[in-house]
Amino acid sequence: MNAALALTRHAARVVWTACALALHAVPAAASPEALRFVTKQFPPYAYTDASGQAAGPMVDVLKAVCSRAAWQCHVEVLPWRRAYQRIEAGEADGIFPFVNTPERRQQYVMSPNVVQGRYVLIGKPGGPGREQGQPPSGRTIAAFGPSEASRTLASVVRQHPGTRAHIEADPSAVVRKLLAGRYGQDGLGLVNEAVARWQLAATPPGSLQTVEVVREFNYGFALLRRPGHEALARQMTEAIQALCRSGEIRRRLEPYGLQAADCASSAAALQPASRLPRRP
Repeated sequence: MNAALALTRHAARVVWTACALALHAVPAAASPEALRFVTKQFPPYAYTDASGQAAGPMVDVLKAVCSRAAWQCHVEVLPWRRAYQRIEAGEADGIFPFVNTPERRQQYVMSPNVVQGRYVLIGKPGGPGREQGQPPSGRTIAAFGPSEASRTLASVVRQHPGTRAHIEADPSAVVRKLLAGRYGQDGLGLVNEAVARWQLAATPPGSLQTVEVVREFNYGFALLRRPGHEALARQMTEAIQALCRSGEIRRRLEPYGLQAADCASSAAALQPASRLPRRP
């Protein structure tokens, strides 16, 4: 009897030991990836709502991406220069809205394109040289910068000698000063068409008119190049592709009058850092 009891107790110890080892062998559930994104006050794309929270269609799309990838994402709306400073100091993981350019791919891993847009020249109707397609030579053109808009303006100035560029630090200043005639009677603004439309919503119709479409572009999200972010960018690409194919991105953008980017363009979204010539 004693021998049988000892054998039973030994067997029980073996079972408990095996269970304990099995529990240790099961990996703990990984905690969700916590990512910090910065953006700017840039309606209709992104802005701060009445409760002080980040809002807008690109914020909504990002939240959908983070939910699909099982990430915990925090979005902070800042002045654009401060947003740049925050991410360049490594104090944020991602930034948007961003246009995918070779220069930016040196520092960031870019997402697939999410929303289409256009840069246009706008001015007051009825002034000299305001006819559709009239070259902007000899006039002052204002743009917000530093930004993709100001870089586009630099290209316009190179193509039209005598044109004067004026860069505004406040993204709302270009439309406001155009309405006030601050750039001269024939002054123009190079603006994001959707942003200008949003800013002009409270003004009388026809206060400013489109003079010329300068270029089309696409916005997406950018992750700072750092260890581990290449893998996260692949997850982001997969999530955006799925949301695009399902029509979810289009449904989130349409109420704001924005057009979703072509889903096919996301196939080539994950591009390596471009090789640019070194600056002297």
